[in-house]
Order: sequence, then structure tokens, then C-alpha cells
Amino acid sequence: PDVIALQEVLQHEALDNQAAWLAAQLGYDWHFVSVDPASQVRRYGNAILTRHPILKRGETRLRPLDDSRTAAWLRIDLDGQPLNVYATHLHWTNEGASLRKQQLADLMEYIDATSEGIPDIVLGDFNATADAPELAALREGFVDSYGSLHPDVDVVSSSTLNLKYFAPKRIDHIFFQRGRFNPVSSQIILNRVDADGIWPSDHFGMMTTLRRLDAIDGN
Repeated sequence: PDVIALQEVLQHEALDNQAAWLAAQLGYDWHFVSVDPASQVRRYGNAILTRHPILKRGETRLRPLDDSRTAAWLRIDLDGQPLNVYATHLHWTNEGASLRKQQLADLMEYIDATSEGIPDIVLGDFNATADAPELAALREGFVDSYGSLHPDVDVVSSSTLNLKYFAPKRIDHIFFQRGRFNPVSSQIILNRVDADGIWPSDHFGMMTTLRRLDAIDGN
């Protein structure tokens, strides 16, 4: 993939930073953000991995500050063309729609402040379905990649929550900026156990291919 977004990245005394470890296995660069200070051994946060040159990087905290939520930002050089990538993880409780709405507003403000007219993609665990009312501000300018290609898929087949642990629900999304991309494909991945019966995660992954509308070579 050109870009990989990770949420709930762990690091502690007995575990190297998971984003750094995975990036090393793939030969990718990485950007990890956390409310935990860099001097602290135990850290938790979000990350973006990429195989392309990084032009700029940044991060922001999302209110309320006691909820430990962040957004990561990379601007990458994608075959000679800049691309903004944002990754986040919003509040998790079913009763927390108002918190997610505030965090989404903070994210949109950060995108407005950093985008500079360059095409944007937003990835993450939103802890809400793509059509949830609290994500309305995002949908004004961005499109749910999976939903745009699979409008009639059933909730079980489209779940990004691991069905071994949770009821089916699609809460992990890849949104692309309206008018800047066309979706080519989108699928749920990492949704099977390995040979030892181990799941990759308590969430499934999502892989999306997009075509930039202003790309010279059509990619």
C-alpha cells in the first residue's frame, strides 16, 4: 500500500512501538502520535506508515483533552504529486456522539489549517457508522470509500469489528475528498485467523484503491 493507518498502537516496557516495528518489517517510514510524552516508555496512539517520501508531518489533540484523542497528518510525495493523509481515532462509547462531533470538528479545523489545497484522505476508527449524524461535517466534503462502492452490502459482510468479539458494525473508514478522487476498489481485509488460530486484531482492516482526478498518469 502507499499508506497504512493504524489506531491503538501500543508501546511499553515489554513491547517495542508497534508502528515502528511494522514499518521496519516493510521498509516504510512512519509517523506516530500520542498524548503520552516521547520520554515515557508506555505510550498509546495513532500512526501513519508510508513507502513514499514525507514532505511534512504534524499532529493535533482533539477535545475534550481528557479523552486522549489525536489526529496524525502526513504530506507525502506520491510519485511527484503531493497528498495529505490524516489518521484519527474518535471517542468509543455509544453515548458519546457529542464527543465525537466535537473531535470531528477539531479534525476538520486542523485539515483546513494544513491542507493548502492539496488533495486529502482521512482514515481511522471513527467509532461510528459512516452515515452517523456526528460525522455530518466530514461528509460535506468527503466521501466514504467503502460505502460508495458497496451501497447495499449487509452489515455482517461489511463489519470492521471482529465478529468473534463484537456485534457487526462498520466503524473504520477511509474517506476521500469529494471531487479529487474516484474510488476504484474497497474491501475488508485481515478478517481471518492465521495457521495458529491467531486473529490479526479485534478489528478487521480496510483496503481502498483511489484514483486521483488531477493525476498526470491517472493513478
